[in-house]
Amino acid sequence: MTQWLTRRTVALALALVGALTCLPAFAAAEVKIGVLLPLSGKGSAYGQHQEIAMKMALEELEKTGIKGEPLKLFVYDTRGENTEAINLTRKLIHTDKVLAIVGPFFSAESEVAFPIAVQGKTPIITASSAKPGIAAKNRPWAFRNALTSDKMNGPLIEKWLAANPGIKRVVIITDVKDAFTKSDGTIVFPAVLKTKGIEILDNISVQTGDIDYSAQVTKAKGLNPDGIVVAANYNEGGNIVREVRRQGLTQPVVGALGMAETRFLEIAGPAAEGTMAVMPFWPDNPDAKVKQFVDEYRRRANVVPGNTDALIYDTLHILKMCVEKAGVTNKPADLAADRERIRGCWADLKDYPGVVGRTTMNADGDAVLVPTVLQARGGRWDYMK
Repeated sequence: MTQWLTRRTVALALALVGALTCLPAFAAAEVKIGVLLPLSGKGSAYGQHQEIAMKMALEELEKTGIKGEPLKLFVYDTRGENTEAINLTRKLIHTDKVLAIVGPFFSAESEVAFPIAVQGKTPIITASSAKPGIAAKNRPWAFRNALTSDKMNGPLIEKWLAANPGIKRVVIITDVKDAFTKSDGTIVFPAVLKTKGIEILDNISVQTGDIDYSAQVTKAKGLNPDGIVVAANYNEGGNIVREVRRQGLTQPVVGALGMAETRFLEIAGPAAEGTMAVMPFWPDNPDAKVKQFVDEYRRRANVVPGNTDALIYDTLHILKMCVEKAGVTNKPADLAADRERIRGCWADLKDYPGVVGRTTMNADGDAVLVPTVLQARGGRWDYMK
């Protein structure tokens, strides 16, 4: 497998053996797809884990081919930075002339990259961003093959309160620098808690990249809440929960989607025990397709795949299906029409059988998936029935 590079120079070409190999005198047109990942910098573990799932999907595509034509992936490292996401989206559309773009990863990146794709009339599909409304604001070219947090946090809070009926007053600790976690902590979680009659004593701010959370946790401790809600991604969330337990707080903790990752369990260590979170993908699902995916991912990475890993795997397979079934010609003169065909395929997606589950796109360009509530037990995420 070609070594993966980062930054703007990344371009991976995988030759797919197909029907046109019998015509060596003619070079088959390349099926060009762009991918934007945070392979370094902010949240690089997310991107590096997605990269493993992406390679798995590509190796499968090598065997089946895409219309018998070779696939060329342009994989760029955004470093989790908005400026990079903007510039690289433009490059993929106008220089690389890809049929579609997978990514970017973070909600803040998607907020600035999606309008560029709309202007360039190029389908763009994030396999991770969970902030509500991003795809809806960028119709008809933007899609989200992920479940928005407003569709997940309701079932999560319901199960958290059912498991901890004594919770009446909570403190929310919110990473206000990250667009998704800020939305979760200041809008989504408070709205759900209010419908359940739960009093929010305070919403305490932290920022992505913070190292010391002792002051914020001390403030939460002084309020003596019945429970603690953490709106953060895996790194900050893991360190916050560890500090919560270090200061002797024993209250139940519930976390945002970004904490439903193996890395959260590694960072928090034993302090993670009992924490509840939510995501569409459940790695211990006994379904044969899911088990095969999880076993192969674990063999390669020595960790269990997370939600976004499964989502990018499914996204690439859906793109293959769209290229093959939507009438894509893959001729340079038909680029605009082919992009429209792929866009239409995503808009009409119904009941696709992926490893995340049955996937349907709604009118807002968001995937309709079933949320799975998880609880950290013994260093792993267990399904909460």
